[in-house]
Amino acid sequence: MSHATLRPLRETDLATAHRLSQALQWPHRLEDWQCLFHNGEGLVLEDDQGVFGTGFCVPQGDYATIGLVIVADSHQGRGHGRRLMDGLLQLAGTRTPLLVATLRGAPLYRSQGFESYERIYQHQIATLPAVAERHPLESQVRELTSATAPQLERLAQLASGLDRTVLLRELLPQAERLVGLEREGQLRGFALLRPYGRGLSVGPVIAESTEQAKALILTLLRQAEGRYVRFDVTARSGLNPWLLELGVPQVDEVEQMARGEAPVSRDGLEQFALLTQALG
Repeated sequence: MSHATLRPLRETDLATAHRLSQALQWPHRLEDWQCLFHNGEGLVLEDDQGVFGTGFCVPQGDYATIGLVIVADSHQGRGHGRRLMDGLLQLAGTRTPLLVATLRGAPLYRSQGFESYERIYQHQIATLPAVAERHPLESQVRELTSATAPQLERLAQLASGLDRTVLLRELLPQAERLVGLEREGQLRGFALLRPYGRGLSVGPVIAESTEQAKALILTLLRQAEGRYVRFDVTARSGLNPWLLELGVPQVDEVEQMARGEAPVSRDGLEQFALLTQALG
């Protein structure tokens, strides 16, 4: 067995890393990998046959999200996953590490001190049907521009407990549509529709209530009819059964985990749908 080296991920590794995720039938585009590269630090495992493992650590204030942890099937069962995770945890430093775990990956993370704090339901549909439902709170939803970025960064941090400043500055210009919800003249929620994976992603969705979140989502979905759309919603959001009623199937269920105190929402705001599973 050849010796494996753990080293920092370089931009020239991204194409290979993307192929590793394609082999697992993960939906990430090369652009999605590039987003993580721009905003975090990555590691690769490499032997004389090339790169066979990857992972990213993305700092977000007092927390760091860990994602796209991959060890090729040909190298499974040799302790590479634990070695990779140990390296990513070192990158997190004093920040509390967070991740989303598949059922397959959860035992490894529990053995490294992670505990579950939320369940995430992944919904997606290849061709979104026409959305007939209307919500009374849609009257409070309006189009936003990049000029509202400072307000959105504040709302996102209050809702998620994470510092989203750097990520939102990169992702807001990529959005196909950005909408916000006002209550009593104050912006109290927002949602993004943006390219991701096999088509479009709705997230994050920030609001004070499930009903507000529904109004934001319905506004976005009217632009997405006939297209591939994905959501990653929290269990406590209450959106899971509603999305099923809209005709958007649930395709997966994963766990949000933290090694330490999990982030908490404040000021009556909640994050109803994630930015991505890798970013929280």
